Amino acid sequence: MEIDSELQTLVQTWSGFAKGDEYRQAWDESLKIAEQHQLTHWLIDQAKLKGVNYEDWQWVNEEWKPRFEQKISESSTAIVLANNIFDEMAGRFVSRKANGKTHKSATGYFADKGQAQAWLASTTKIVA
Repeated sequence: MEIDSELQTLVQTWSGFAKGDEYRQAWDESLKIAEQHQLTHWLIDQAKLKGVNYEDWQWVNEEWKPRFEQKISESSTAIVLANNIFDEMAGRFVSRKANGKTHKSATGYFADKGQAQAWLASTTKIVA
């Protein structure tokens, strides 16, 4: 996790297999950092992600995402897709399913980090 100060973006870079307490703690810590620094742009780089188990995807959707939507009312999220087709599909599914009705968000999916950064830089307001 890091903050891209130029883009005012929280960057999550995932690699290998992500699971269990460490995976969930990373999401919780990301939310704390975003709140503390008032960040509404997120870049989630999954290019090197090897896998996430279903229970952890479900936790992000059912437990973490509602807290995120409660604390951050608007957001732009750029997702660099995993090279693993199954994790790419799961990521898209969770992102679509988890978007709340009261949360204003824009989500873009990209093949590489440069495209994701360019999109975030061009995002000046959230499209509901």
